[in-house]
Amino acid sequence: MAIATDMEQIVIEGILHAMSITGKDVVDDFEEAISKSNKNGLHASVWARRSDDLEAQFSKFDEIEVFHIKRTSLWQIDPVFDRSNGVLYLLFSDINLSQVKNKYIKQGKNSHYSVSFLLKNIGLLPMEENEQLELVPIDDETIEELNNKRQKDIEKMIGKDATNIKKVKMVSVTYHEDEAIAALLQEYTSDFLLSSEWDISDLLDTQYFGDNIMSDNTSDSVESTQSLVTLKDITKTIDD
Repeated sequence: MAIATDMEQIVIEGILHAMSITGKDVVDDFEEAISKSNKNGLHASVWARRSDDLEAQFSKFDEIEVFHIKRTSLWQIDPVFDRSNGVLYLLFSDINLSQVKNKYIKQGKNSHYSVSFLLKNIGLLPMEENEQLELVPIDDETIEELNNKRQKDIEKMIGKDATNIKKVKMVSVTYHEDEAIAALLQEYTSDFLLSSEWDISDLLDTQYFGDNIMSDNTSDSVESTQSLVTLKDITKTIDD
């Protein structure tokens, strides 16, 4: 199965363009503006550059919005929302996503923002190999209480748009020596079990130089990469 729509391909290409930005792309500016001897804050600078790049990628598309959500005074997240289909894309490194997921699986709860957003994926079923995973047993009353907290957290993060999100997808990127080398598009159940997965590594932009913004001719961009990616569709839903 190919990517569902041309717009989805544009969204994924834009996200991967931003996620290809790493420390090597911002270190010179960081040393010039902040410090040559102390790299504290470099990681945050990478995400700040990615945030600006996402805005540049999607500014021409009315259907696509980059949410800039402050979780703490020092931490901001920048998920991408496709208003045309109600899909929210969360951005991760593979290591960070694995840590967040494993903590939730082991403890049955996690205050991470992704856990709250996954409430929108109620109805998705796990892949067969994940069906045997044992989650921490939680009674129905506690589940309802936790889900209410998740819903309130979503509303706190994005306000009225909380009702417009229909599904959440994760874009997970693997890095090696400050280079993006692989990427996955994944759907998880509301219990953080893998429901579907697509390899999108061929859409990675590994030649980021700071000003390589996507061409205005998006139809050419879609056409040139459409044949590169074959996506393995293994989604299961209650309706199947």
